[in-house]
Amino acid sequence: MKHSHSSLSIRPRVRHWCWLIAVIMCIMCLCLPLTGCGSGESGEQDDSKETGDSTEVKTDTDDKSDDTAGADTTTAKKKKKKTRERTTSVNAANVSRGDLIIPVVAEGTVRARQSAEIRTEINGRIARIAAREGQRVRKAQLILSLDAREYEVAAEEARSKYLQALSVLAVEEDSAEVFERPSEIIEKIRELKQLEKKGTITREERLAREIALDVQALREGEFRIDMAAARSGVTTARTTLERAYLDLERTEIRAPFSGVVTGLTLSAGEHVTTSQTVCTLVNNTDLEAEVGVLESDIGYLDVGRPALLAIPALGETLSVDVDVISPHFDRSSRTCEVLLRLENPGQRVRPGMFVRAIIAGQKFEDRLLAPREAILTRDGRPLLFKVEGDRAKWLYLQIGQQNDYVVEIERVLQGGTLSPGDRVVVSNHLTLSHDAKIKVKKTVPFGDPWEARE
Repeated sequence: MKHSHSSLSIRPRVRHWCWLIAVIMCIMCLCLPLTGCGSGESGEQDDSKETGDSTEVKTDTDDKSDDTAGADTTTAKKKKKKTRERTTSVNAANVSRGDLIIPVVAEGTVRARQSAEIRTEINGRIARIAAREGQRVRKAQLILSLDAREYEVAAEEARSKYLQALSVLAVEEDSAEVFERPSEIIEKIRELKQLEKKGTITREERLAREIALDVQALREGEFRIDMAAARSGVTTARTTLERAYLDLERTEIRAPFSGVVTGLTLSAGEHVTTSQTVCTLVNNTDLEAEVGVLESDIGYLDVGRPALLAIPALGETLSVDVDVISPHFDRSSRTCEVLLRLENPGQRVRPGMFVRAIIAGQKFEDRLLAPREAILTRDGRPLLFKVEGDRAKWLYLQIGQQNDYVVEIERVLQGGTLSPGDRVVVSNHLTLSHDAKIKVKKTVPFGDPWEARE
């Protein structure tokens, strides 16, 4: 029984080893064919190398060379596309020789050459308003009238007294002879006036000598009619009549010049007193700009010099001339008053508007000039691009005087030469490079307006 038990315990172990050996054998059987195939392929490869199977090898090489050639062609096309030269379209202008004007800038305001407050000269009640606020009136046109009845009565009364005095004079005098100075006295008085004009005698000396001549004539029997008129009251009556007629005339207030009525706020029926303001009359056709020029600039200006008058409120610039240069300076601002007169047919410019005057000042004659738009600065050095065929050549410059329109070229430092008539680039040149290919769309005219007006 013991023996059988031990034999039973050994059997499972035998089975286990048998299975293990079987698995190992199967693996070895599977590996042997693979090893043989591998050696066979290796052999074939070796044989192919030894027998010079160049067809298959050469095909691979050709494929590689074809691929390389295709790649090189593609790269060349790409490089050709990348290296295609770009053409820049520009505008050009001609260099010229002429005078360079440095303008003087001054600011000020517009004012009317004629402006007046219209005031009453007598008392009275307003009978009629003949104009309205903002209306343009002609010279001598009626603005308003006062009730004239009282002044008409006063004029009739003065005339009556005058006639009464004349009747008294007619009784006292046998004739109504009009006094005339003797010809010799008239000649002496004319000589005295000539001496006064020459500065030989003063005005006081002339009057004293005329009085002495009149006294001498009176002693000799002249002035008889004048003395009679004084005694009878004709002279006083005549003066009173003239004053009455003048007051009657003052009942009508008329425009002293053509202009626009402003500040007219009175109404018919109102009572006005002497020297009361009725309105303001402004001539807004003939205007003038009053600007202050600095003391350091006034030496370059003369009457008649051309100027540009900018009016920011209207967005306009007018061409005018210097009309008046004041002989006095303002001590506080150290400026001199300069007047520039302008016409205002459309009445768009109004007195009081701010203006900026740009006046032709210092002149530099016979200079080589280029348009200001052509000048660039690179690395702190001024340059421009000169047009040579279809290329832009840069020229480094030494520049001199300049204004808002042109720059003086003193000399070319590097890059070539520049002469009157040469074309230079004035647009699309901020990023332009030396020898760049360009196409000139048009040659634009340029010039200094000061030189043209001079």
